[in-house]
Amino acid sequence: MGIEISSESKLKRFVPKHQARSAIWWVFQRVSGFLLFFFILFHMLANHYLTALLPADIRASGVASFEAVQWKMQYTYLGIPLYLVISFCMVTLLVFHMLNGVRTVILDLTTNQTLRKLIAFLLIIIGLLVISYTLWLNLTVASIGIR
Repeated sequence: MGIEISSESKLKRFVPKHQARSAIWWVFQRVSGFLLFFFILFHMLANHYLTALLPADIRASGVASFEAVQWKMQYTYLGIPLYLVISFCMVTLLVFHMLNGVRTVILDLTTNQTLRKLIAFLLIIIGLLVISYTLWLNLTVASIGIR
C-alpha cells in the first residue's frame, strides 16, 4: 500500500537536463585518462629509463640523473620532431583532462548557471593559454635544436 513511483519519474531524478553534453565529456575524460597513462609511460621510459643513448661518462646505472636527461634532451630528442609532437600532445591532453576534472567538480558544487558558464569560460581561457605556451615552448626548443 505504498506510493508507486513511475519509472519515468525515477529516470528524471537521475538524468540531468544536460545529459547528452555531460555524457560526451564524461566519456572523453575516461578516454583521456587512459591515453595519458600511455603518454606518461612513454615519457618516463624515454626520458628517465632509456640510458643506452647516453655517452659512457654521463650514463648512470638504472634511472637517468638530471644531467643525463638534460643531455638527452639537448643532443638527441631535439632532432626528432615526432618526440616534440608527442610531448605537445601529452601536455595538451593533460591540460584538457585536468581542466575537465575541475569543471566536473564545479558542476557538482554549484547550481548557479551563470557561475557555471563564467567558470567554464575561464577554464577555456586558461586551457588555451597553457596550450599556446606549450606550443610556443616546443617550437622554441625545436628551433634551438635545429641550429
